[in-house]
Amino acid sequence: MKKGLLCAVGMAAIPTMALADGDFGTKAEAKELADAMIAIVESEGIEAAIMAMHDATQPFVGSRMGVNLFQGSTVIADNREPETIAADYSETEDLTGSLVWPIIAAAAAVEGDAELKWYHYDTQEEYDYKCHSKRHDRGNATVMVCR
Repeated sequence: MKKGLLCAVGMAAIPTMALADGDFGTKAEAKELADAMIAIVESEGIEAAIMAMHDATQPFVGSRMGVNLFQGSTVIADNREPETIAADYSETEDLTGSLVWPIIAAAAAVEGDAELKWYHYDTQEEYDYKCHSKRHDRGNATVMVCR
Protein backbone atom coordinates (compact mmCIF):
# COMPACT_ATOMS: atom_id res chain seq x y z
CA MET A 1 0.00 0.00 0.00
CA LYS A 2 1.26 3.46 -0.88
CA LYS A 3 1.04 6.43 1.44
CA GLY A 4 -1.06 9.20 -0.02
CA LEU A 5 -2.95 6.96 -2.47
CA LEU A 6 -6.32 7.05 -0.78
CA CYS A 7 -7.22 10.55 0.21
CA ALA A 8 -5.29 13.72 -0.27
CA VAL A 9 -5.90 16.80 1.81
CA GLY A 10 -4.33 20.22 1.78
CA MET A 11 -2.42 22.04 4.47
CA ALA A 12 -3.71 25.24 5.98
CA ALA A 13 -3.74 27.00 9.29
CA ILE A 14 -7.21 26.30 10.64
CA PRO A 15 -8.77 27.74 13.77
CA THR A 16 -9.23 24.94 16.30
CA MET A 17 -12.91 25.81 16.79
CA ALA A 18 -13.57 24.60 13.21
CA LEU A 19 -11.98 21.22 13.91
CA ALA A 20 -14.79 19.55 15.82
CA ASP A 21 -15.65 17.42 12.79
CA GLY A 22 -12.15 16.61 11.49
CA ASP A 23 -8.71 18.12 11.01
CA PHE A 24 -9.54 19.54 7.60
CA GLY A 25 -13.12 20.76 7.73
CA THR A 26 -16.67 20.11 8.76
CA LYS A 27 -19.31 17.75 7.44
CA ALA A 28 -21.26 20.76 6.13
CA GLU A 29 -18.21 22.00 4.20
CA ALA A 30 -17.59 18.54 2.75
CA LYS A 31 -21.24 18.21 1.72
CA GLU A 32 -21.13 21.63 0.08
CA LEU A 33 -18.08 20.67 -2.01
CA ALA A 34 -19.59 17.31 -2.98
CA ASP A 35 -22.85 18.99 -3.98
CA ALA A 36 -20.95 21.56 -6.06
CA MET A 37 -18.99 18.88 -7.93
CA ILE A 38 -22.05 16.73 -8.60
CA ALA A 39 -23.96 19.81 -9.81
CA ILE A 40 -21.25 20.31 -12.43
CA VAL A 41 -21.44 16.65 -13.46
CA GLU A 42 -25.22 16.92 -13.71
CA SER A 43 -25.37 20.17 -15.68
CA GLU A 44 -22.19 20.08 -17.78
CA GLY A 45 -20.89 16.51 -17.72
CA ILE A 46 -17.97 14.66 -16.24
CA GLU A 47 -15.32 16.31 -18.47
CA ALA A 48 -16.40 19.72 -17.15
CA ALA A 49 -16.15 18.38 -13.59
CA ILE A 50 -12.59 17.22 -14.25
CA MET A 51 -11.69 20.70 -15.51
CA ALA A 52 -13.44 22.35 -12.55
CA MET A 53 -11.27 20.41 -10.09
CA HIS A 54 -8.33 22.69 -10.99
CA ASP A 55 -10.20 25.86 -11.95
CA ALA A 56 -9.22 28.67 -9.57
CA THR A 57 -12.75 30.11 -9.79
CA GLN A 58 -14.14 26.89 -8.28
CA PRO A 59 -13.94 25.98 -4.56
CA PHE A 60 -11.98 22.74 -5.03
CA VAL A 61 -8.47 24.11 -5.66
CA GLY A 62 -8.24 26.03 -2.41
CA SER A 63 -9.98 23.47 -0.23
CA ARG A 64 -8.06 22.03 2.69
CA MET A 65 -10.11 18.84 2.21
CA GLY A 66 -9.25 16.17 -0.33
CA VAL A 67 -11.70 16.10 -3.23
CA ASN A 68 -11.65 12.98 -5.37
CA LEU A 69 -13.78 12.44 -8.49
CA PHE A 70 -14.29 8.87 -9.67
CA GLN A 71 -15.69 7.32 -12.81
CA GLY A 72 -16.72 3.91 -11.63
CA SER A 73 -14.10 3.04 -9.02
CA THR A 74 -11.26 4.82 -10.82
CA VAL A 75 -9.97 8.25 -9.78
CA ILE A 76 -10.26 10.70 -12.68
CA ALA A 77 -9.56 13.96 -10.82
CA ASP A 78 -7.98 14.84 -7.48
CA ASN A 79 -7.49 18.34 -6.10
CA ARG A 80 -4.34 17.48 -4.11
CA GLU A 81 -2.51 14.44 -5.41
CA PRO A 82 -2.58 14.08 -9.19
CA GLU A 83 -0.53 10.89 -8.90
CA THR A 84 -3.69 9.14 -7.70
CA ILE A 85 -5.40 9.71 -11.05
CA ALA A 86 -6.10 6.36 -12.73
CA ALA A 87 -5.91 4.50 -9.40
CA ASP A 88 -8.60 1.84 -9.15
CA TYR A 89 -10.03 1.99 -5.65
CA SER A 90 -11.73 -1.37 -6.04
CA GLU A 91 -8.23 -2.77 -5.46
CA THR A 92 -7.14 -0.35 -2.71
CA GLU A 93 -7.18 -1.21 0.99
CA ASP A 94 -7.20 1.18 3.94
CA LEU A 95 -4.96 0.65 6.97
CA THR A 96 -7.39 -1.90 8.41
CA GLY A 97 -7.01 -4.07 5.30
CA SER A 98 -10.56 -3.35 4.11
CA LEU A 99 -11.17 -2.67 0.44
CA VAL A 100 -12.22 0.97 0.26
CA TRP A 101 -14.46 1.04 -2.82
CA PRO A 102 -17.37 -0.88 -1.24
CA ILE A 103 -17.23 1.56 1.71
CA ILE A 104 -17.16 4.61 -0.58
CA ALA A 105 -19.91 3.27 -2.87
CA ALA A 106 -22.20 2.44 0.06
CA ALA A 107 -21.73 5.92 1.52
CA ALA A 108 -22.32 7.57 -1.88
CA ALA A 109 -25.55 5.63 -2.35
CA VAL A 110 -27.03 7.37 0.71
CA GLU A 111 -25.00 10.62 0.42
CA GLY A 112 -23.19 9.86 3.65
CA ASP A 113 -19.72 9.46 5.10
CA ALA A 114 -17.26 6.75 4.19
CA GLU A 115 -15.03 6.22 7.22
CA LEU A 116 -11.53 5.28 6.16
CA LYS A 117 -8.35 4.82 8.19
CA TRP A 118 -5.42 6.26 6.29
CA TYR A 119 -2.32 8.40 6.73
CA HIS A 120 -2.80 11.96 7.97
CA TYR A 121 -1.64 14.27 5.21
CA ASP A 122 0.43 16.50 7.49
CA THR A 123 1.82 14.06 10.05
CA GLN A 124 1.69 10.68 8.25
CA GLU A 125 0.22 9.22 11.45
CA GLU A 126 -2.82 6.96 11.22
CA TYR A 127 -5.95 9.08 10.88
CA ASP A 128 -9.67 8.34 10.70
CA TYR A 129 -10.97 10.19 7.66
CA LYS A 130 -14.64 10.93 7.22
CA CYS A 131 -15.28 11.25 3.51
CA HIS A 132 -18.62 12.66 2.41
CA SER A 133 -19.54 10.76 -0.73
CA LYS A 134 -22.15 11.39 -3.39
CA ARG A 135 -22.97 9.68 -6.66
CA HIS A 136 -24.58 10.67 -9.97
CA ASP A 137 -25.56 8.35 -12.83
CA ARG A 138 -24.30 10.74 -15.49
CA GLY A 139 -20.79 9.60 -16.31
CA ASN A 140 -20.98 6.96 -13.56
CA ALA A 141 -19.58 9.68 -11.28
CA THR A 142 -18.86 9.59 -7.57
CA VAL A 143 -17.28 12.40 -5.58
CA MET A 144 -15.59 11.87 -2.21
CA VAL A 145 -14.59 14.81 0.00
CA CYS A 146 -12.39 13.84 2.94
CA ARG A 147 -12.03 15.70 6.22
